Amino acid sequence: MKKASKQYTVQLDPDFVKKIDKMAKKLGLSRSMMMRNLMISGYDDAKLLDDFGLFSALKLGQKVMKKIKEGLVSGKLALDKEGNLKLNE
Repeated sequence: MKKASKQYTVQLDPDFVKKIDKMAKKLGLSRSMMMRNLMISGYDDAKLLDDFGLFSALKLGQKVMKKIKEGLVSGKLALDKEGNLKLNE
């Protein structure tokens, strides 16, 4: 037996909704069905990335980039002529 669907509200950019509508029309789907399909496939992709540990790697990379940016802004780090990071003392 199929579970009853429940309605949720999301806010989207109107230009993005136009793209969804265009794709849905091309495929003969309603906007609702198109969005449902996109969300399910997006979740499946995200789950696969998480299963491979890529989300953790991405989070680590974001932390490293944040620290590098902070170091550059504060002057603790600098880039040399070749584009390599150097520690300012």
